[in-house]
This record gives sequence, C-alpha cells and structure tokens, in this order.
Amino acid sequence: MLGLTFDIESIYFCCFRQPTTTSLILSFPIPPFTTIRGFLENALGYERDSFALQNEKLLIGIRPIGKIERNTELAKILKLISREEKPCFKRSFPSAPMFKNFLIEPKYRIYLVGEENLINKISEKLENPERPLYLGQSDDLVDINNFQVVNIEKTQSNKIWSVVEGVYNGCEIVKLPYRFINNGKDIEMRVFSVPEEFPLKLEKNVECFRLGEENVQCI
Repeated sequence: MLGLTFDIESIYFCCFRQPTTTSLILSFPIPPFTTIRGFLENALGYERDSFALQNEKLLIGIRPIGKIERNTELAKILKLISREEKPCFKRSFPSAPMFKNFLIEPKYRIYLVGEENLINKISEKLENPERPLYLGQSDDLVDINNFQVVNIEKTQSNKIWSVVEGVYNGCEIVKLPYRFINNGKDIEMRVFSVPEEFPLKLEKNVECFRLGEENVQCI
C-alpha cells in the first residue's frame, strides 16, 4: 500500500450540489467521495459513469484548507415552460433553479491510499491528465499542486487532519454521497464531521493512516 497527497484549488468558484435541493441549489462544503472518484476517473481517461475506482482498493481522505466561503447568487434560468395550452396559465415560468450556492475559490487537500501500481498511475495522470480537470460542474476548473507520493502507516490517534466519519463537537455535520450502488441508480450516504480547525482533537483514539506528518482518516 502507498499514499498520495495533493492540493486541489478551484480557480474561481464551484458547487457540490446537494441532490435534495430544488429551487435553491445548496452546496456541500467539501467534495463528496463520489465527486473525487469521478474527478480521478476523468484524469485517468475512464468512461463517464464507469464507477471503476469503486471496485479498486482506494481509500480517500479530505481536508479543506482555509475557511470555506459561501455566496448565493441568482442562477441563470435554463429554460422556460410554456403553459399557453392551460387556460389558467397564460404565461411562461422558469423550471430551473433560481438561486445557487457557490463556494468561492475553495481549496482542499486530498489523501489517497491504495495499491502501489494504482497510486503511481493516478499520480502520473494527475500531472498529465487525459482530459481537462474540473471538480463539481464541468466549468469549475481547478489547479493541482503539492504532489507527494508517501509511505503510509496504519495507526491510531486522537489528532486527525481530515474530515472524520461520525458526529463530533466543533464541526459542521454533513451527510455526503459516498458511493453509487445498483449500477448508479442509488447512492450510499454517510455522515461526516468537517472541523473548523485542524488537527481535530478527539476524546479518544480512532483508526487512521499516517501520511507524512499527518494522521488522516481515509475511507
């Protein structure tokens, strides 16, 4: 097993849409695990919705770098539905969401743990990707830097440098898409705690990986 860490930064802004939102699109504060796998599969040149990395022994950890800034803007109306055929609706009205929650230039550190061949392959393709890289929507382009392929050590600690599965004090609690099931028809959701500061200090030790100088929960 080998580890890979890298920083990923949105050039302008991005949105990780919460699937249950409608007229107001809300964003998760961090990229879901499904989004990161899709990002990596795009770099590797895999077919869209291949879900290939779900079948690999690849564990993922996430840490936001700096404060997460949000802004809500009026979204572009994508289409209008005419109701001229209905006597009670003599007008057109928007069928698309009207407001959208953006994350402003967010930056994250991503931790990967997997088989040596897979980690080396991902590292090479992130530096020379098969397709343009984005995180979230297709126009949310990103910069990637601070690549490090590192040895890992499985350990236990009460100081964690990543988001942690479960509910902990002093954190933003989010329910994130973790993986697709039933050929992409359903999503497995898991609850994570996103600390305001790192490292997150817990009351007791949890299982984690030592990557470089940081203890990380990779799932």
